[in-house]
Amino acid sequence: MISHDELRLQELNATNFYAVCQLSVKQEQKGYVDTNAISMAEANFSDYVWMRGIYLNEVPVGFVMLNAHPEENTFYLWRFMIDKNYQGLGLGRSAIQLIVNELKATFNATELTTSVVPAKDGPQQFYECLGFKITGNYIEGRELELKLSI
Repeated sequence: MISHDELRLQELNATNFYAVCQLSVKQEQKGYVDTNAISMAEANFSDYVWMRGIYLNEVPVGFVMLNAHPEENTFYLWRFMIDKNYQGLGLGRSAIQLIVNELKATFNATELTTSVVPAKDGPQQFYECLGFKITGNYIEGRELELKLSI
């Protein structure tokens, strides 16, 4: 049995980023999230990026990237993934809680926003189970916005 007590967020650096880039989602999920390598490349062209590897003990199992504007108290969950080999174990739920705890402790954040492409097998249900609520807004006309009060 996996102990979620060993799950943690780790800053990315020159020695650990490559292992996180090697993580991937299931084939049928690839249309919903870009690769971690693409996400890290995009981060170089964004001013307000907060990203971490998600580790179980010393093993990278996921990745998170936020567009964070602490001065405006806006935090947008831009990318989130758990590797295909670690899905279905509750690690995604635990990782979101770690992210929320970190945002509250570090930035005194009060909400977290994300968006999903509505689809039968997409991540919307996952986020709603965690308490994210549909706002009714669409991002770029195709992604449904969801918010979590924290």
